[in-house]
Amino acid sequence: MKLCASDFPEVPFQLMHNVHLEEVEMINAIYDLIVEIEAGANKSPVLTEKLDGLLTHTKEHFANEERLMQEAHFPPYAMHKGAHDLFLSEFEAALADWRESQTVGPIAMFLRLKLPRWMKDHIGSMDYVTAGFLAMHAK
Repeated sequence: MKLCASDFPEVPFQLMHNVHLEEVEMINAIYDLIVEIEAGANKSPVLTEKLDGLLTHTKEHFANEERLMQEAHFPPYAMHKGAHDLFLSEFEAALADWRESQTVGPIAMFLRLKLPRWMKDHIGSMDYVTAGFLAMHAK
């Protein structure tokens, strides 16, 4: 099932919100590929490319967010960064499994279950608070 931008809270710092919207679009394109692969299409190389793109985008997203938190002296920076690091390690492990096995089931489960749940929880809690703090300090 595709993600909808309205499934996630709009954070009060536009730069962060825009990045979340970009990721929703990227994830939905990956979902489409997974459905095609599950139906028998030979698009594994394209899926790998799209997953690599999402991983790169996510790393850049987190690095930029962490830089902004440090510049603003955001008090719970370490906790927020720790959540990013944990998620990245889980995403990288799922991607490594995909690369090795080329079995779509596990990466599909990660993307359909783990990723949206994590995004909703993370955006609705840590990112929302962080965005409010950054918006106050940007004025």
